Amino acid sequence: MLAAAAAWGAGSNGPHAWWSGPQVTLLGSPSRDGRRLSFADPATGALGVRNLASGSWQAVAERPAGSREFAYFSVFSPDSRKIAYAWFNSQGFYDLRVTAAEAGAQPAVLYRNEEAGFVQPCAWTPDGKFVLTLLFRRDNISQIALVPAGGGAPRVLRSLNWVYPKKMDVSPDGRWIVYDNFAAEGKPERTIFLLSTDGSEERRLVDMPGNYLFPLWAPDGKGVFFAGDNGGPEEFWCVRVEQGRAQGPPRRVSGALGRFLPLGITDAGILFYGVRTGSPDVYLAPLDNLTSGVQPISTRFPGRNGAPAWSPDGRRLAYLSRRGTENFGQDARVIVVLDLSSGQEQEVPAAMAHLERLAWSPDGASLLVSGSDGKGRGGLFLVHMPDGATRLAAAEHDAPFRGYEAAWAADGKRFYYLHGGEELRSHRLADGAETTLLRAQVMEHLAISPAGDLLAVGIGGNAIRLTPLISGNTARLLPFPGLTELAWGRELYAGRGAELWAVPLDGTAPRRLGMPPDRQPGISIRSDGRTIALTAGREQSEVRSIELPRP
Repeated sequence: MLAAAAAWGAGSNGPHAWWSGPQVTLLGSPSRDGRRLSFADPATGALGVRNLASGSWQAVAERPAGSREFAYFSVFSPDSRKIAYAWFNSQGFYDLRVTAAEAGAQPAVLYRNEEAGFVQPCAWTPDGKFVLTLLFRRDNISQIALVPAGGGAPRVLRSLNWVYPKKMDVSPDGRWIVYDNFAAEGKPERTIFLLSTDGSEERRLVDMPGNYLFPLWAPDGKGVFFAGDNGGPEEFWCVRVEQGRAQGPPRRVSGALGRFLPLGITDAGILFYGVRTGSPDVYLAPLDNLTSGVQPISTRFPGRNGAPAWSPDGRRLAYLSRRGTENFGQDARVIVVLDLSSGQEQEVPAAMAHLERLAWSPDGASLLVSGSDGKGRGGLFLVHMPDGATRLAAAEHDAPFRGYEAAWAADGKRFYYLHGGEELRSHRLADGAETTLLRAQVMEHLAISPAGDLLAVGIGGNAIRLTPLISGNTARLLPFPGLTELAWGRELYAGRGAELWAVPLDGTAPRRLGMPPDRQPGISIRSDGRTIALTAGREQSEVRSIELPRP
């Protein structure tokens, strides 16, 4: 039975699972009639619409042939006939677009501004005239804005320094915007705020201690639902609202829902939400026994770990561990260093907003970390061990939040990194001087030989270029279709999805190594060349629904 057919408040039989599998992305919304779901198709980059009753789907906005454009966040209009969505364009930033919820329509660009490199449509006003949108500028100022659905300049209601709401929604009477933000400066906990749609009035809606986020208005406008916790597992809550003010304390309406991301509430009071399941973790294995010798590391937070990196002496293993609530787009992570001899773990307090990859300096005194800070700068950062003191290495405002791929030079006086996917650069630590070593289209993945004389660079996803770091030597190209990562130990290793291959440097055929079928990107070879640290464990997203009580 379709969600729209349920009578709101008639009682619930518990969560209903609608959709699971590799195509699921949690970047869309249900239609208000509960019959369809918008989503970004990871295989094609298209904006898709899925019929929840039949399971069939169609693309309503497709990328041009040969391009790297793709759809991202999307939200249905109040009448369920249109979809506003973010679209990564050919110029390398995001448009706000709108299209009909049926195939064959011509999309319209509502907002395009390179200085606002990212846009996130969150909701429509009830009359369908505006799209509530988060504009995220390159100077890391996020703006709550109403963008005219028929075209025209956005109306900016609120600017936020270095932070952004994880969810926003418009009240059914069109008077109030609800969103989450940090409860206090310098603290990680969030809470719920109201902002009038004319921008004249703002107030805090939830005052109780804890961490609260992802707010959505009840369809009748008499309350706000939101997720959060006050020391226990994340649960779903509701607070009654009249005239823009809370009426009594919030109350729980659902117990723990797992790794939870709300997608939207239908007119019938059905909450559609995403759940991420799976337990990726870091494992160790001898390279001569990858079939049966794989063992998980000992950790206080199993099932949350990845991106391992061996220390130069092989005694410590650094990795990233997920913490806190779920997020749209990026997880909250911390650096953990495991001492293999004692089994002790240490969390390193890096001053960064997102962490993606780790690389130890040759002296073991610091980590070169790919990611971004809290001031809108992405790239590479040096994190001192063990106090976590963090400083910029090669970071800039227009860099991706996941940072750059990098590898240390053997002497520790410089590192090499891929800038923009089209330049291989050398960066000298003493004075920050940079030299471009190579220019090519679509460079991904980087590894340096143990002797420090060769850089392996992925070219176009189909070949590995061996770039000499000693003058007089000649570069070589090794074919390797489907390249997804590189690492160097006694041999050069290349990933192809879950597969791992040893790649001889003499051009002879690579040989496939035994690997867990659910291996994820992220490997590191111990300095003795005998042990590999790898990431394995399948993660999956699922769309579910549950009937909500009336506020």
